[in-house]
Amino acid sequence: MSAPRNADEAGRVAKRLLSRSMRGGSVTVRNECERAARAAAVIWCRWQVGPWQWQQKHIRWFLEHRTTEYSAWTRYRYWLTVERMLRVIKRYDDWAPGLKGSWLSPTGDR
Repeated sequence: MSAPRNADEAGRVAKRLLSRSMRGGSVTVRNECERAARAAAVIWCRWQVGPWQWQQKHIRWFLEHRTTEYSAWTRYRYWLTVERMLRVIKRYDDWAPGLKGSWLSPTGDR
């Protein structure tokens, strides 16, 4: 897969990937897809890579630096979204051990 040309395209790629793999209510799917699109756009703005080109450092940077102003619950929701994205692109098993942080809990505890 080639890298997206802009942040909007990166977001659309992320939405498409998640929407294909999700079941459930439309609000749940829409919210998760929107979070994935925001994460993909932020990562694209920093490194100009889309979900298929992500490396562990991109995900870790996003979770450490771009979600700090959010509540612990929102950071946790972003983690769940990122986790699902990593499962879709088949990188979760390799990267999960290196992505530990306060975002793994809805209370912010490690």
